Amino acid sequence: MLIPAIIKKNEILEAFKRYYYSDDMMYETGGLGNWLPNIQEETENGRFQYAIVDSEEKLVGYLDYNIDWYCSCAYRFGLISFDSGNPIVGKDLFNEMNKLIHDYKLHRIEWRMIGGNPVERSYDRFCNKFGGTKHVLKDVVKDKYGKYHDDIIYEIINN
Repeated sequence: MLIPAIIKKNEILEAFKRYYYSDDMMYETGGLGNWLPNIQEETENGRFQYAIVDSEEKLVGYLDYNIDWYCSCAYRFGLISFDSGNPIVGKDLFNEMNKLIHDYKLHRIEWRMIGGNPVERSYDRFCNKFGGTKHVLKDVVKDKYGKYHDDIIYEIINN
């Protein structure tokens, strides 16, 4: 279930800190730096920040994205699961993306991902379901082990 991130702000920030210096943080940030989300008391127009919680309101993930209402585009998605393999995260993301496409009727939805992220197959299926396109930029990000990863860009154009 998605709830406003401000409700779980401190828990989210602490959960992010547990991922410092990890491969999961690299998949979140797209680089080797650590990052904490700036969870705002009053979000700016078009910014959505959610805590993903289970039925007991235990924090399992975080979702952040922006909508440019003028261009009818959702972009700058950030998603992290604090409970690896928990199906609630994928289900809530799917429901939110579905809402952007069918309820808000946004023209364009775009998001990025670092190659090697375990969620890639799920993103591929979701993108295919809505007739989207996957663009792969080869060997863009170098991890701390010296291995290169692709930068993957997904886009769905909703006509």
